[in-house]
Amino acid sequence: MKTRGKMVFLISMLFILLLALNHTAFGQERKIKMDEYQAQLVGAQSREAEANAKLQQLDAEIADLKRQIEDTENQIEGTWNEIYAMLGTDKAGVDAFRRELAAIENEVDGLAALSPEELFKHRDDLKDLMKRLEEKKASKIALLTEMENKFMEIEGKIAGLKAKMPANIYDEYIVVKGDYLWKISKKDDIYGDPFQWIRIYCVNKDQIKDPELIFPDQNFKIARGVGQDEYLVVKGENLSSIAGLAKVFNDPTKWATIYEANKGVITDPNVIYPHQVLKIPMQ
Repeated sequence: MKTRGKMVFLISMLFILLLALNHTAFGQERKIKMDEYQAQLVGAQSREAEANAKLQQLDAEIADLKRQIEDTENQIEGTWNEIYAMLGTDKAGVDAFRRELAAIENEVDGLAALSPEELFKHRDDLKDLMKRLEEKKASKIALLTEMENKFMEIEGKIAGLKAKMPANIYDEYIVVKGDYLWKISKKDDIYGDPFQWIRIYCVNKDQIKDPELIFPDQNFKIARGVGQDEYLVVKGENLSSIAGLAKVFNDPTKWATIYEANKGVITDPNVIYPHQVLKIPMQ
């Protein structure tokens, strides 16, 4: 019994000793972790302070850059105002000019979407656009580099349209036995008017040496319009009145120029006929 009591006592003392050792170790471990935490906290606070200082420096630099940008923008605006004054306009005037050029370009792009035949039918629209463009060139605003570049771009598009546009629109007619120009012109699917026979003659002068002599199987062009360099004579006109038209030479004294270009179809400069197709030399 005494031996058993001693063993119990020894076991109890060993247990108490182990508890005491564990408590001491835990306390030491806890102290080590707290020290590390404090050190990390101090480091984080230091880095935060450095970052805040850097942010303040960056904010100051940003504010300075904004002031520089504002000063530069004011200088640019002042320079543009001087340029506008030299051009006799202001920013609103330049903006309006830019919109007008854009409108002309949009119309040119619209014509570009047409087939060659449809484009020919709208040739007067193209002439109008070219005229409007030339009028815009008279403005001092056209001297701005931006506008000069836009003019060149639009003119390039117009040149493409002119190259695409046919000289005229023609149907074909194959001469059959018994045909003569008067009879052909009278057909409903030609002109429905015998007096327009001379139009067929003028357009096909390369094939018709004598308007009273044509041959079966000849292939005639039947003009459905008037070409850019052509003029269709109407009743009552003469060479002087034609030359005096604004769309021709705007000068009646230039009638001889028309005569020289059409000696093949005009035998007497004092006598021309309705429906004749005359060549108008480009000036």
